[in-house]
Amino acid sequence: MASSTTAETPSAADKKQDRVALLAIFSIPVIWGIGFPLTHNAVASVDPGLYAFARSLVATAALLPIALPAVRRVSRRIVLGGLVLGVFSAINIVSQSYALHYISSASTAFCVTMSIVFIPFISFALGQGWPSRLDIAAVLIGIAGAVIILGPHLDDLSVGYLWGGAAAFAIAMTICIIGKLTSRSGQVDRLALGFFQVLTGTVLLLYFPFTRDLEPLAEPKVWIAVLFMGVMATALAIYLQTRYQRRVGSARTSVIFNLDLVFASLFGLLNREPLSLSQILGGAVVLLASMLESVQQWLRAMYQRVRPIP
Repeated sequence: MASSTTAETPSAADKKQDRVALLAIFSIPVIWGIGFPLTHNAVASVDPGLYAFARSLVATAALLPIALPAVRRVSRRIVLGGLVLGVFSAINIVSQSYALHYISSASTAFCVTMSIVFIPFISFALGQGWPSRLDIAAVLIGIAGAVIILGPHLDDLSVGYLWGGAAAFAIAMTICIIGKLTSRSGQVDRLALGFFQVLTGTVLLLYFPFTRDLEPLAEPKVWIAVLFMGVMATALAIYLQTRYQRRVGSARTSVIFNLDLVFASLFGLLNREPLSLSQILGGAVVLLASMLESVQQWLRAMYQRVRPIP
C-alpha cells in the first residue's frame, strides 16, 4: 500500500501543477481583454503617447523586482536583443494606444491579431525559411477576415485601423525576433529579455512626458488603466508566460493567447462599445487564421500521445 501511494503522489502533483499552469496562461488573454476597454476609455482623456509612456514606466518598475535575479547574470546577447525588441515594443504600445483613441476595443484587437499576416514574410526576411503552405493559408484567411470587416472597397478603413496595423507589424517583428534569438544554441532568459525590452521601450517613449500636458494622468480612469496595463497586462503577463509556458506547451499557449480577441470584444460590449455583425464574422475568420499552425501542432502532439505502439 505504501509503495502504491508513493507511486501515485507524483502523478497527482503533476496534474495539479498542470492545472495551475493552464489557469495562469489562460488568465493572460483575459487580462489583455480587460485592458482594451480600459485603455479605450483612458485615451479619450489623455494623449495616447503619454499614456503609452506611463504604462511602460509602470511596467518597468513592476517587472524589476521579479526580473532582478535574472538581470544580474545577463549576457550581452540578451541586452542587445532587449534593445532591438524595445524599439518594436514602443511602436506596439504607442500604436495600440492611438488605435484605441480612434476605434473600438474589438476593432483594435482584430488589428492586433492580424500580425499573423506579417509573420511569415518577416520570418523569411530574417532568414528563417520560406513560408509554408500553412503560413500562406493563414495569410489568405486573415486577409479574407479583413475584407469582411472593412468591406471589399475598404469603406470602413480609418486612421485607427492604420495605427492598429502598425501595432500588428510591431508584434510580428517582436515574435520573429524572439524566435530568432531563442533558436540559436544556448539558453536565453526570457524574463531578463522581457525586462530589457520594456525598459528600452520606456526610454524611447520619454519624448511624450516632455511634450504633453501631464495633468490628465491624475484622472481616475487614466491612472487606473495605467496601473492595470503596466502591472497586470505587461509585468504579470511576462512573468506568468515565462514561468508556465513550458509546462503548457508553446502551441497550446499560442492558441490560448489568441482568445484575447474574444475577450476584448466581450469586455468592449460591457463597456457599451459597438460591435457589428461584420466585425463578429471577420474577427472569427481572423481568429481561425491565427490559430491554424498552433492547432495543427497541438493536434499532432495529441495524436502522438494516443497513437497505439506498434
